[in-house]
Amino acid sequence: MTVDLTTTYLGKVLSSPLVVSANPLSENLDNIKQMEEAGAGAVVLFSLFEEQLRQEQVALYHYMTQGSESYAEAQTYIPQPIHYHLGSNAYLEHIRKAKEAVDIPIIASLNGTSLGGWISFAKKIEQAGADALELNLYSIPTDPLLFSEHIEEPYLDTVDAVRKAVKIPVAVKLSPFFTNVASMVWRFERVGVSGLVLFNRFYQPDIDLESRSVYPHVVLSSPTDLRLPEKNRRHCHRRVENRR
Repeated sequence: MTVDLTTTYLGKVLSSPLVVSANPLSENLDNIKQMEEAGAGAVVLFSLFEEQLRQEQVALYHYMTQGSESYAEAQTYIPQPIHYHLGSNAYLEHIRKAKEAVDIPIIASLNGTSLGGWISFAKKIEQAGADALELNLYSIPTDPLLFSEHIEEPYLDTVDAVRKAVKIPVAVKLSPFFTNVASMVWRFERVGVSGLVLFNRFYQPDIDLESRSVYPHVVLSSPTDLRLPEKNRRHCHRRVENRR
């Protein structure tokens, strides 16, 4: 007996409801192929971070100009730009290759820091052929005089601007750290998002008391991690249905 597991997500028909979240495994095309063979209905690629691209651009400028003010011969030591591939170009090419390698939808993931960056990279991702775009929204407010509406409104403005800039479906990956998650879900729906992901799981570093330094400490998922998103999923679904 064959069980029909087809479903829809972000307007796309999936062969199964299993969607692989953004993770380093998607950096390799062979891994994406194995995900499809294992029954994944779609794959969310690892996130493209705007601040990472800015750092790469600064480093590129540094090495391209280092020593150029000394002797003319020094110019020959500067690698030609054709040998450099910034992260955004590599990411876009990875989308194209992933689309050619598998039949399941490829969903890009973007984490921006500026409104212009969000819009610019979203357009490039759409042009590269991504089936949908997942916005990884996250900021750490530290100003005690920054009220909740000053944090939430930029989120909504960003999502609204990106959604209007592209034609592919847009999803939002939420964190649980909102004053009212259900209200934010309803407001995101109002600006036209096609889906919501509950929740982003943040890797939190630890502190080595001996060396007094911060170091990465990865704690793997456990079944109890499902409690928070499942509780909020039911609550948010009821809230959205009641407010329509």
